Amino acid sequence: MSSKNIHLSEIKCDRLWVTHALTAALLISMLAVHAAAHASPRAVGWHDLVPIGWPDKDPLDGQDVSSLDDEDPEAQRLYQILRDYLDNAPVVEELDGQAVQIPGYIVPVRFEAGTRRIQEFLLVPFYGACIHVPPPASNQIVLVDASDSKAKFPANPADPVIVAGTLRIDRSESELAVSSYHLTASHVIAY
Repeated sequence: MSSKNIHLSEIKCDRLWVTHALTAALLISMLAVHAAAHASPRAVGWHDLVPIGWPDKDPLDGQDVSSLDDEDPEAQRLYQILRDYLDNAPVVEELDGQAVQIPGYIVPVRFEAGTRRIQEFLLVPFYGACIHVPPPASNQIVLVDASDSKAKFPANPADPVIVAGTLRIDRSESELAVSSYHLTASHVIAY
């Protein structure tokens, strides 16, 4: 068996090499995180928020509701079944945490105190959703936090916008609707 004498200079060199390698790995990972955070957002459409194959059933089992009056207890029962189905719509898990941009219409939820500056809103696929008609499925509504964004809201609320930011899967309920997605906006601009 042969024995090898290790010199102090070799140990110092090995430690120095390990230190440099760890520093380089740390810098590379920091650059990757920085690049991901500043990557251009992925353009998504409303269809991208819906999993393939959904809707997967007719929640009303083909019942004809056209002849029912809105005040009819049967109409109200069926409407609740439909709302339960739509308010619990499935999401696309792969979108969680992604930088995205999506067009839509603003339904204000919260304003900055003492101003008309919108801090939080629902982004919906068509004008009047949640206000003039029953809300769409929860996977077609995005709750947007615009409190820290560079928001330039259109003068006319009927004008569409593009919202960019980080999309999260986060179910929330408001007086107006249930949303399956939450977006922290970096930009809100006219479409």
